[in-house]
Amino acid sequence: MGRIRVLERTVAEKIAAGEVVQRPASVVKELLENSLDAGATSITVFSAEGGKRLIRVVDNGSGIASDDAPLVFLRHSTSKITTEEDLLDIKTLGFRGEALASISAVSRVTIRTRERGAPSGTRLIVEGCSIPELAPDGCPEGTSVEVKDLFYNTPVRAKFLRSAETEFGRIMDVVKRTALVNPAVRFTLMKGTATSFDAPAGSLRQRVSSVFGAEVSERTIEIRSSFVRGFIGTHELTYPTSRGIYTYVHGRPVTDRSINRALADGFGTLVGSSRYPFAVIDLYVPAEDVDVNIHPAKSEVRFKNPGAVYNIVRGAVRETLSKGTAEAGRPLYKTPDSSAPVVNEASLSFAPARPKGYGPTVGAPSSGLPSEVRNPAFLALEFVGQLWGEFLVAQSGEDFYLIDQHGAEERYAFETLKRGFYGSEIKTQMLLLPERVETTPEERDAVHAAMEYLKRLGFELVAFGPSVNAGGETFLVKSTPDLLSTRAVGGLVKDLAEEVSGLGGSSLVEEAIEEVLMRIACHSVIRGPRELTRQEGNSLVRKLAAIDFAGHCPHGRPVVKKFSRREVEAFFKR
Repeated sequence: MGRIRVLERTVAEKIAAGEVVQRPASVVKELLENSLDAGATSITVFSAEGGKRLIRVVDNGSGIASDDAPLVFLRHSTSKITTEEDLLDIKTLGFRGEALASISAVSRVTIRTRERGAPSGTRLIVEGCSIPELAPDGCPEGTSVEVKDLFYNTPVRAKFLRSAETEFGRIMDVVKRTALVNPAVRFTLMKGTATSFDAPAGSLRQRVSSVFGAEVSERTIEIRSSFVRGFIGTHELTYPTSRGIYTYVHGRPVTDRSINRALADGFGTLVGSSRYPFAVIDLYVPAEDVDVNIHPAKSEVRFKNPGAVYNIVRGAVRETLSKGTAEAGRPLYKTPDSSAPVVNEASLSFAPARPKGYGPTVGAPSSGLPSEVRNPAFLALEFVGQLWGEFLVAQSGEDFYLIDQHGAEERYAFETLKRGFYGSEIKTQMLLLPERVETTPEERDAVHAAMEYLKRLGFELVAFGPSVNAGGETFLVKSTPDLLSTRAVGGLVKDLAEEVSGLGGSSLVEEAIEEVLMRIACHSVIRGPRELTRQEGNSLVRKLAAIDFAGHCPHGRPVVKKFSRREVEAFFKR
């Protein structure tokens, strides 16, 4: 007798249900998507015992026609696609026609639905794989789907569910993720008889505030480009994991590492290497350039050109950061519009260009007073002393601040260099006695290849004949960036030449240039303890008022820590 048999329909349906229905939260996700596809403007989710005993999703959407009602529990019955070609142009959240069939295979389901304008509605009841019971019903317009006793007929799977609190937390996460990208829809989540989440319809910023609170919303900047919509956090709003990143494609929540990487790279040095930014972004790309039919739970997508998507997201983040902050909507940096990144909408490609927004807006380092104020809070600080020659102590009213003076000076130098490089030019200082630099043949070639970049970086070099000691060529450094005018720069010049000589047409030019500028900034700052006079301390604090992102050094380490009088008094129990 043969060993291969065709499974009975009831067994096969329970196995298939596992692809879509993994836990109560996945049931909620599928039902929310159905409600949104039905055009609902108000959705309420009820749960009991973390959704294990009861899940009910009620919406005011278009409802289901009485003639269509008998088909809703049939696998692959759907109103959203009809042909294979439709899979290439999916505009709805659901499309496979599997959700209700999978849910009903492992639970007891009651649907009450009434089409808009219909005189009456329909009630459907199904348990496990039974034939649905249909009856007329006097329900309101819209649809209510009640799911009871999830996995009652598959006890092994029920054992894998966590506690009621844990499962409810996952339901909450699904509701919030769905609500974030649908701000025009009111979402309510009930835990028993108590309201756990209620987000009225409004703007996306209002929805961000409803989900995360006003404190987070106030630290976000709207991101708006041809293909990206949403909000990103300022440099102050970071997390040790990617939990603060919410990404969507055409309103569909997805998980995509390349998008996360693009977000982080867009922030560059503003976010430390071990931190992640906050972001709520929705990507709009042509339907034919994205495949959503690759994952049972539709949580992953495949892009036709993932490299282009990476460049678009990264470029949109950088441009947004260069334009303004959430607090005042003011420009961070100013440059001619011609320097803005170019997005080719037809080919979904991001052409590397000089980043928009670096202009010579910082006051002269010697003045200690900013010509344009970016962080007014620093103007209120008064230098009161130092700790160990490395940390400034500054006071403002009822608060005091500790400032890492090396990190602060490095950040200021980095921003000054960056604005000079992408703006007019970096301020240079002619050397009274040119510095002699001997190179090996490899170093000579790198210097010649990088000569244009080195000049833009503030280094003027001239060839001075063969190098007797190194076998390459001798160069004279005639001028350097003003910040390095008192330093020996021979070794740095050779290192920089090696780093920038191969930039050419690289798509990572901006990252490489920023790394180079960080190197120069780092070399320009005195390391270790250094006593400051009161005037020098106040001057450094004023410089921080002239730059954005003064809270972190170029490498992403924190520079400023605020303490309140209340904290101090609480510590001493006063």
